[in-house]
Amino acid sequence: MNLKERIKEGLEGKFEGLANGFDRINNYIFGVQRKCITLIGGQSGVYKSTMLDFIIQNAIQDAEAKNIKLNLFYNSFEIDKLTKQCNWLSTQIYLKYGIIISPETIKGFGKNRLTLEQEKIVDFEVPLMEELFNKIHWNFAPLNPTGLYRQVWNHFYTDELKSRGYFLEEDYIDPEDGKIKKKKVKFILDDPNEVNLMCTDHFYLVKKERGYNTKENIDKFSEYQVETKNMFDMSYINLQQFNSGLSSVDRLKFKGADVSPQQSDFRDTTNPYTDSDLCIGLMSPFKMDLESCLGYDITKLKEKMIMFKVIKNRLAKDNIGIGLHVKPEAGSFHELPEVKSINYNNYLK
Repeated sequence: MNLKERIKEGLEGKFEGLANGFDRINNYIFGVQRKCITLIGGQSGVYKSTMLDFIIQNAIQDAEAKNIKLNLFYNSFEIDKLTKQCNWLSTQIYLKYGIIISPETIKGFGKNRLTLEQEKIVDFEVPLMEELFNKIHWNFAPLNPTGLYRQVWNHFYTDELKSRGYFLEEDYIDPEDGKIKKKKVKFILDDPNEVNLMCTDHFYLVKKERGYNTKENIDKFSEYQVETKNMFDMSYINLQQFNSGLSSVDRLKFKGADVSPQQSDFRDTTNPYTDSDLCIGLMSPFKMDLESCLGYDITKLKEKMIMFKVIKNRLAKDNIGIGLHVKPEAGSFHELPEVKSINYNNYLK
């Protein structure tokens, strides 16, 4: 593709991106894009998995509305199938009906029980949710980096399936025998609007191979992602844990220190950060004992306010922070209004 062709595709709206459930922040990250590696980091308990599911469910709905083929691979190495189904069912019901039926209620934990009205809604939505699940390539048992890499390659091209597209090849001289040979440099999809996405929850749980330690294993998977992004226009969304050092005690002792998420917070390795096109950090100001964040009153919003920070962005501007209100019982997020216009009474219920 040359420059004029790329500009023409932009005019045609081919890089609008699939919906991710957010609004103002998409002035900078543009939804779910093709050929984009996204890294989402945070400490435990900041709803990383919930956010990933929220983004994916919105993208699936948008792809169906726009008649765009979305091929999704989901490596759910931390959450089992039935738990994931209950979580998704809760979010699906909230997005469709505006009603909160928590996963705990759906599963009947403790004294939580579905009312007759809730049971009717759940019974109606279960087949639709299961149909949606069957459209996704799930990996609940951990695979190693090479296994995941082969899964991506086999998705695009095998001896039995050659109709999805074709390879562009170029000549090269083999350094061993000096002969001219051909190598694959780019895969051209028959459907250029198709979106292919792999999500991993999370990096640390990818199965180890070749005697690699954790850092080497994650780095190998990240290396594979860059290769397949360039070859197939594949997209990735990865979750990675933060170090325990992201705390108010460690940072607030230095006057004026930035307590928001940053590159050094990523645990095990920073190679995925380097390889990513978009890096997002999540932080709970309430859990860090902060009284304010981004100008919002945390003493009122408490644990329901999450800071969403664009740490790195090859698509546009970075170092952007936005406040989110989270409803974990419905697997849902909403951008908070601007500080000057927020009515805290709406969030105290």
